[in-house]
Amino acid sequence: MTVVLIDVALAALLLVVIARARTAVRQPRTRIAWLAALVGAVALLTQGTVVPLPLMDGLLGGTNILKLVQNVLTMVALWLGIQAGTAPLTARVRTLRWGLPASLAAVFAAVFFVALPERGTSSFRFIEDAVVTSTGAWVYGVVHMAGIAGLGVLLCTSASRSLPGVRPWFRAGAIGIVLGCVSEIVDLTLTRFFAPNAVVSALFDPLFYLGVLAFVIGILRSSRVSTLIRRRGETLLDDLRTVARTRGVAEAAAGGGTDGRLHALRVAVEDRAIATSTPLDAGERGLLDAVDLHLTRDLPGVRP
Repeated sequence: MTVVLIDVALAALLLVVIARARTAVRQPRTRIAWLAALVGAVALLTQGTVVPLPLMDGLLGGTNILKLVQNVLTMVALWLGIQAGTAPLTARVRTLRWGLPASLAAVFAAVFFVALPERGTSSFRFIEDAVVTSTGAWVYGVVHMAGIAGLGVLLCTSASRSLPGVRPWFRAGAIGIVLGCVSEIVDLTLTRFFAPNAVVSALFDPLFYLGVLAFVIGILRSSRVSTLIRRRGETLLDDLRTVARTRGVAEAAAGGGTDGRLHALRVAVEDRAIATSTPLDAGERGLLDAVDLHLTRDLPGVRP
């Protein structure tokens, strides 16, 4: 069951990577969602369901170091997915706030190497098996799951600022991811200090990976919605340029991308109509209203 869930999530992420590759090259904003899918796919590839774990571990020069790599990649993919749904349309990969994922990655690495100096042979269930006798494995497992759960909570709370059509998927994904992480923390604690419980042990995979699937759909939706909004802005700008030419209005240079040019030209057209005492006709007024609606739409809210 676990392998099936992982492979389905991997296939979904690879579908996003392939389907949105050309758009990601052309549109910097879409690149955030595409990169989230790519990093997530690489993270799932490190699970060993496609490429053998010993082979990948060997390339890293150790045993079970792949577990740390997988955990960091999962965290980065989740964080990028949050940015894909909440960052402004003007955001770029390079303008995102990278402090949080960098800090979490440093914490994961420090705890991993300090708490787990002996890591045995490469294994898919490395942490789950090691925690039976190792408090260090329990510490790392709890730290990692708490970090991912924290990002899941951030995803859920920030979903209210996400793009239209994305919120329900991000919220569903966040709930599944958080509940999966909590169940894993409980399972690790029971296994290390008390007695393992089969029901609790079985909760993580369906909760977490179904959450991941919902999250992947959210990433795909955010990329698609961003593209539709961009195309809508470009269409309005083309129509407004036609009106501007008719009224003898020159388009001035403006920053802020398509929205910035739209706003500047919209103001210039209306000012020209007032200055020349030639009122806008119904079609022109309707176009300006459409521009206003586009420019005053609900915008996602993290810093560009």
